[in-house]
Order: sequence, then C-alpha cells, then structure tokens
Amino acid sequence: MNRRYRSLVAGLVLALLAWSAGAAEAPTVLSGFDPVLLVEGKEVKGSEELSEVEGRFRYLFATPENRDRFRADPERFAVQNDGQCAAMPGVPGSPELFTVHAGKLYLFGGESCRRAFEATPGLFIGEIPRRKVAILVFEGVELLDLAGPGEVFAAAGHGAAFEVYTVAATREPVVSQGFLEIKPRFAIADAPPPDLLVVPGGVGVRSLVESPEMMAWIRATAARAEVVLSVCNGAFVLAEAGLLDGLEATTHGSSIEGLRRRASRTRVVEGVRFVDNGRVVTAAGVSAGIDASLHLLARLFGETEAQRTARYLEVLGRGEGRVVPVPAAGGR
Repeated sequence: MNRRYRSLVAGLVLALLAWSAGAAEAPTVLSGFDPVLLVEGKEVKGSEELSEVEGRFRYLFATPENRDRFRADPERFAVQNDGQCAAMPGVPGSPELFTVHAGKLYLFGGESCRRAFEATPGLFIGEIPRRKVAILVFEGVELLDLAGPGEVFAAAGHGAAFEVYTVAATREPVVSQGFLEIKPRFAIADAPPPDLLVVPGGVGVRSLVESPEMMAWIRATAARAEVVLSVCNGAFVLAEAGLLDGLEATTHGSSIEGLRRRASRTRVVEGVRFVDNGRVVTAAGVSAGIDASLHLLARLFGETEAQRTARYLEVLGRGEGRVVPVPAAGGR
C-alpha cells in the first residue's frame, strides 16, 4: 500500500469516526418515533440501526424505505424551525416535546408552549394574521389603564397574537401619573388602522373630549375596528363619540353617576368588572382593564389561551363581567 493510498484510507476512517461521534452526540428526537410515519399520523418507534442525523437531531426509522424518503425530502419530515420552539422562536425545542400539525413536525421549549400551539396553531405558523391593537395615550393618561391591556395583548400567544402600539395626537411625549414619560409610536395622522382600539382613562380625558380632531379620529377608527375597549373614565370618551348610545356600559365606581348624567341613552351598570356589548367593551376602574382584556382574549382565541396568559401575568383570577346578548339579525 503506497503512502498516498494510506493517507486516503486514513482520511476516510477519520471522517467516518467523526461522523459516528457526531451521530452519537446528536440527541434522538421525537421520542424515537419514525418521523415519516408520524407525519402520516402513526406512532411507530424507529430502530437504532436505522438512523439519520439532520441538523442537531438524530432521527430513527422503522424501515430503510422510510429513511430513504426522509433523505429525499428532509424539509418535509424533519422538525420545523430548525428545531426551535414553535411558540417561542429563539428558544431551543426539546427533542421530547413535539406535535404534528398539517403534516409538519414541531418542537417546543416547554409544555405550556405546546398547549398554546395546539390550542391555536394558526397564530404561530402565519395562518391567522396578528391583530393590531392601538392604545390611545394622552397627557395625564392613567398608567395601569394602558399598561394592563397592553401587557395582556402583548403577551397573548407568546407575542404572536397581537401587534400593540401607542397612538397620540402627535408624536410628542406625554406624561402619565406625573412621573412616566411616554413617547407615542404613532400620531393620529399616520397610525395604522387597528383591529382593537383601547381608550384608557385618566385626568386628561377632558382634553380628548374637547378636541374635535381627536374625537373625529376616535369615531372614524372605531367605525373600522373589530372591538373598542374603554378603561375607567375612558368610557366618557366613548359616550362623547356616540359609541355608547343604546348600549350598556360601566366605568370607575366613583364615576358611575357622572356617566349616567352624561350618557342618558346608555344603561350604566355598576358592580361588574366589564360590560361586553360585542363591538364595544367598557371596563370598570384601573385594574379592571386587565379583566376585560383577558375576556376579549378568551373571546377571540379561546379560554385556554386566556388562562395561559393569565398564568404568565400571575393574575390569580379574572373578575366577573356582563356579556350583553347580541340581538338577532335585523333586531335592535
């Protein structure tokens, strides 16, 4: 055996050893189930003798034919997202936490991620577009009125359900609670039309009511939005816009009588955390905005996602609200 041939053989041996070491180090994914059969809805364990390394995982197969199918089309049969968590991109998926959706295999970083994905998979693979949530801010806005709903919607679906942004009369900073400066992301002149409009309360509500430009924007935006949510005395803004006429509504306990005087065509309800009229939802004072937002999340994406988000926020329970029956088509 000449020197050149010996060098070639040695190189091949080293390469084989390196490949074998890599295969041994790569964790077995999908609990050892054959990925080709999993995609077809069958849970059949693969053989250690029939394996293939793809990416950072080792796959086992029940037959040589299935291994050949995997080799021919790994994009179809390997786990998606390069093995990252399907609900939280950037987080490594566990090789033992998986699910099959629409003929694709997905991994998850934790059990809560898997539950969230299985409840509404469309949120995480682009089948359901993210809804836009505009939160109105103004000088003197109540901090928790805006932060509570903002936190709920931003956390929903592990951040995949909503795009949340602030809107004000201009992009100039406004101050909340006398100490927190907020720089609005958009002005009313350039804000994207939202699916959900949140109108918080605060000591500056009067400035909204007395501004023809702001009221015109609120009316026009509400007419296109799927839902309008007021928190606390933000209900007075909806009343001024004519959005509470013929509906039920609530507000902060200290403002109930004032809203009754201001909104004579509205049945003002006290003692509930929120009132849901369908397109218009009003929340009681301050922290009640969290309850109303979780209620909306359950309405839009299901109770499972609302409970998961509440657990993430460590909200101990969701307060009771009033859901007004929607009239039949053609009715009042």
